[in-house]
Amino acid sequence: MKPFDANGAFCPDVNDDDVRRLAIRGAGVTVFSGGFLLVIQIVATMILARLLRPADFGLVTMVTTLSLLLLNFGLNGFTEAIIQREEINRFLVSNLFWVNTGAGLVLSVGFAAAGSIIARFYHEPLVAGIAVAISTTIFTTSISVQHLALLKRAMRFSATSINEIISRTLSLAISIILAWAGWGYWALVVGAVAQPLAQSIGVFFLCPWLPSLPRRAAGTASMMRFAMSIYGRFTVSYFSRNTDNLLVGWRFGSISLGFYKKAYDLFALSAGQLTAPLTNVAVAALSRFNPRSTQYKQHLLGSLSVMAFVGMGLSAGFALTGQDMIRLLLGPGWESAGRIFTFFAPGIGIMLIYYMHSWIHLSIGRADRWLVWGFVEVIVTCLLFLLALRWGPAGIAAAWTASFWVLTIPALWYAGRPIDLGIASVLASLWKYVVASLVAGLASAGISREIPSLLATPGSAQVALLRIVEMSVLFGTLYLTAVVLLHRGYTPLYQIAGLLREMISRRRLSIPSPSPALFVTSDADTPGPPVTKSASPKPLVSILIPAFNAQKWITDTLRSAISQTWEPKEIIVVDDGSTDRTLEIARMFEPDGVRVVTQKNQGAAAARNSAFSLSRGDYIQWLDADDLLAPDKIARQMEMFDKCQSKRTVLSSAFARFRYRYYRAEFIPTVLWCDLSPVEWLLRKMGQNVYMQTATWLVSREVTEAAGPWDTTLLGDDDGEYFCRVLLASDGVRFVPGANVYYRAPWGDTLSHVGRSDRKLEAHWRSMQLHINHLRSLEESQRVRAACLAYLQSCFVYFYPEMPDIVNEVQKAAMEMGGQLELPRLSWKYSWIQRIFGLGLAKRLQNFVQQIRWRVEIYWDKALFRIQNRSLPPEL
Repeated sequence: MKPFDANGAFCPDVNDDDVRRLAIRGAGVTVFSGGFLLVIQIVATMILARLLRPADFGLVTMVTTLSLLLLNFGLNGFTEAIIQREEINRFLVSNLFWVNTGAGLVLSVGFAAAGSIIARFYHEPLVAGIAVAISTTIFTTSISVQHLALLKRAMRFSATSINEIISRTLSLAISIILAWAGWGYWALVVGAVAQPLAQSIGVFFLCPWLPSLPRRAAGTASMMRFAMSIYGRFTVSYFSRNTDNLLVGWRFGSISLGFYKKAYDLFALSAGQLTAPLTNVAVAALSRFNPRSTQYKQHLLGSLSVMAFVGMGLSAGFALTGQDMIRLLLGPGWESAGRIFTFFAPGIGIMLIYYMHSWIHLSIGRADRWLVWGFVEVIVTCLLFLLALRWGPAGIAAAWTASFWVLTIPALWYAGRPIDLGIASVLASLWKYVVASLVAGLASAGISREIPSLLATPGSAQVALLRIVEMSVLFGTLYLTAVVLLHRGYTPLYQIAGLLREMISRRRLSIPSPSPALFVTSDADTPGPPVTKSASPKPLVSILIPAFNAQKWITDTLRSAISQTWEPKEIIVVDDGSTDRTLEIARMFEPDGVRVVTQKNQGAAAARNSAFSLSRGDYIQWLDADDLLAPDKIARQMEMFDKCQSKRTVLSSAFARFRYRYYRAEFIPTVLWCDLSPVEWLLRKMGQNVYMQTATWLVSREVTEAAGPWDTTLLGDDDGEYFCRVLLASDGVRFVPGANVYYRAPWGDTLSHVGRSDRKLEAHWRSMQLHINHLRSLEESQRVRAACLAYLQSCFVYFYPEMPDIVNEVQKAAMEMGGQLELPRLSWKYSWIQRIFGLGLAKRLQNFVQQIRWRVEIYWDKALFRIQNRSLPPEL
């Protein structure tokens, strides 16, 4: 890879459209390579454990516990600085190269000189010579840090993964050969020296770039500060992660440390092979999104769910099979490591989740907050180590597990505060997997007591392997079953399957010429979150959804809201005391950035008012829980706002009615589908008895607040009355063609939809009165009175003859406006019944027949929908 062009600018940048696919492919490569490395490491461990003594491993661990801190100077810090920064050039990276290499040389010499001091600390003379040899790894690692970071910035994760596999395999092969030749602990030392040397050679081959001489370059200081914050965080974390080795080696000696280290390796490797490489992929991908956007939170919470699914399964599975795994891998004589590992196992899954808080800190450019949290981490972890030291290595292992369970939720909460990441959505992404693993693990342990072959008795490696297979199958079956039951469906399994398909996809990806990234790193003295290049950020749109007993439709509605191409947006669902599964289904979308709240049943108007009170958007999109929006509905209307440049203008759009087959909906224009003044719009609505569906509107917050809340006393036509007030507060309506809404038609005609209950009829009459008052407040003229009379006449049939009091009021209102209402007449099909039996019976018969016709049409449409078996098409 050629990292820089002729002008020194970084050139292999990635098209933003390919970020998600590259991230998933990169995650797939790193996970699979990590799994491959884990297998190689396990095989090598099996061999080395049979060729070397526990004390040999303990001696090398005493040194590497300290050397790894210095080896990671630059590797943790400069790597993230290069990946995260928006614009880099060869002069910036060259400066970092010389700083990194110079520091590596100094630290390497210093560590070699300190070998005797380390030996005195452990009371082990052999450690001094090991320290001199291991010191070379610090320098050989430092010379390739920038090259490796450039490859990762270009998202060349396949190349870096292959290089790591080759170098690690070579290192392990050397250790095995020398151990077989009788070199003892020196076999491990030579292998440790060979690994970074081989990796550096491979990185130079993949990225054959030579640094220029140091020079002044804008941004060097800010990148150094960012890198030092990262390394400072790593240092703090390192002490919390390695104090255990120091305590065990100092207190219990090299043999106990050897047992402890092998148990820890199985614990750390199972998670480390996932977390370390995935962090680079995740930071590279998340850094391209606005941290406050729905996209950012969707990707983050989705990743959290996947990690929880995998991690919780690993935790319980290893807890059940850990001792047999140690027996199988290390052979006889390592039983103490098996007992220690059983205390590590419950922390594997939560450790995977815990490390994700670093993704947030790094991707939003807040290494300073990550450093602050590191002090909390080291204090809590070291206190737990000291408390558990009296119980020996097993107690230290239990302290590890406890530290992750104590720190995870606070860590994610703290990391997410700058971007308003709600902890409720985090918990919603996790708890079902925790419960599933606990239930499946306890059930597996109980069942195993009844199966003789699963009883935990000592045996050969073959017996241990048989128990591992049988227990894994039993637990895996129970765990997947519990996940499906808790989610009430196979959605998590489909998500994992979909990710796996994308990970192994061979579809070609476009990597074009340099294109502007989304964020820049601040050059201020204090590192801050990344900021967008745009001088004026795009306005936030709130999509507000009241829901009551909408379990059949809420999924499609939320999908249509999530798929809106406009960013930024927020989606708020207020469940109005549903008695079905509406609330549960809505909460399944919380990982997708949907905010879900619930309240006692108070009606749709009250739910809408609650949703608005929770919203923060500059513009408001109302959406009923059974309707759908075209993906570009909001984006098209927001383009119109830019053109009209007035927040007092309200926007409407086209809508089509459907029952099940939304793709067959027909858009039939009415006289309202055009640009109109408020008075002209109301004249047409009332004079011709037409309407606009609720979701067609997009209104600024300014107009929404001026219009006032929804009227909770209106049981029907509350939307018609509300938007009258919206129009009164506006300076006109602009109709936006193509911003389509799909309206799930009510189950009946207008007459049946209004209802026959006294309360609904009284509420509808009140809404009519408010309509008339709103129009007359704009203009008092003959055309207004004519429109109001037409409105009264068209709605007269709702009340006559069942509601005589309202009938009298309607007739008085008509007389006040200088008109006289005619008695309602039904269509010719029912007019003869009206003449013989009266209007009341004719209306009831008409309603009955139409309900039957509608139900037949509904069932027919539903049957065709299921036969065609179509999912929501891309254009919806």
